[in-house]
Amino acid sequence: MPVLDHHKAGLRDLLQTEKNTPILLQLSKSTTKHVFKTEDPSEALDVLVTQIGDTYKLLSKRSISKEILFTYLSTKDPGVTTDFTKADLITKVISYWDQCVVATIPQNTNGTVSISENKKEEDYPIHTIARKFGEWFFEIFNKDNLQLVDLWSDATLNMTIIASDGVNELECSTAAEVIEALSSAKQQFGFHFNPNLTHNGIQGRMDAYGHVVVLSCGTLHTQDTCVGVFECAFGLVRDPHLDNNWKPRHFKFLLKSAQQPPELHSLGSSETLQAALELPVPSEDLE
Repeated sequence: MPVLDHHKAGLRDLLQTEKNTPILLQLSKSTTKHVFKTEDPSEALDVLVTQIGDTYKLLSKRSISKEILFTYLSTKDPGVTTDFTKADLITKVISYWDQCVVATIPQNTNGTVSISENKKEEDYPIHTIARKFGEWFFEIFNKDNLQLVDLWSDATLNMTIIASDGVNELECSTAAEVIEALSSAKQQFGFHFNPNLTHNGIQGRMDAYGHVVVLSCGTLHTQDTCVGVFECAFGLVRDPHLDNNWKPRHFKFLLKSAQQPPELHSLGSSETLQAALELPVPSEDLE
C-alpha cells in the first residue's frame, strides 16, 4: 500500500531533524542492505517510502523508538500521557497527520466541507463492516464462544500452520468442521489471537460476486509471550434470515511461528493477503 503524500510530509517532519537524521540515514542503509548509501536525508526518505511502502510498517521499525514517537507527538499535542505502547503511539502519530490534512481541505462557498472531500478511506462503510466483524469474531473466538449459528452451514476453511517442525495444511467444508479445526488449533498451541484493529491491520474488500472480504492480521500469544503472527481472509455473505446481516462463509487462515515477531503485524507486510488487497474498495454504502 503506497505511502500517502501527507504521511510522507509527516515522516519528513518527524525524521529530518538534527537529532533524528542519523537514524533516518542508517535506516535507509539497513533497509536496502547497504546497497544504497546516501548522506542526503531527502533521498534517504524517498528510499524508505519506496522500499517499505507502508506508513505503519515504516514507523514500526526498531530504530524508530517509542521515545522518538512520544517526543514528536508531545510537541504536536501537548499533554499527551506516557501510558502508551509503541503501537498506540504509531496510531496516534498517523491520526495526527490525517487530522492535519483534513484541516487543510478547502471549504465550499457556503463555508462547509463536503462529506466526500472530508471522508477518509478508513471510514468507508466496507472498512467499518470489516472492523466490526473483526472485533466480534476475535472476541468470541478467544473466549471459545464461536457457535454453529454464527457461520453458514456450508462454511469452508483453508488453514496453514507454519511452525519450526514443519507445515500443516487443513481444509474443511462444513460449519462444524470449521469450528472444530479452529478451536483445536487454538487449544493445541494455547494461542490467544491479538488482532490489529487499526486500518493498517484490518480492511474490507469486495469480490467479483459482490461479497465482502475481510482481510485481517495480528499477533499470536501464549500467556504473556508473543510467539508468531496470523493472517486471515473472511468471505462474508448476507443472511436474509438474520436481518440481511453479513455472515462468514469462507475462512482462510495462516498461523506462523516467529522467534522475533513484530509488535503489531500489518497488512502491508502480510505474506498471503497481497493479491486480495488489490480487490476493489467501494466508498459508498453497501446495498
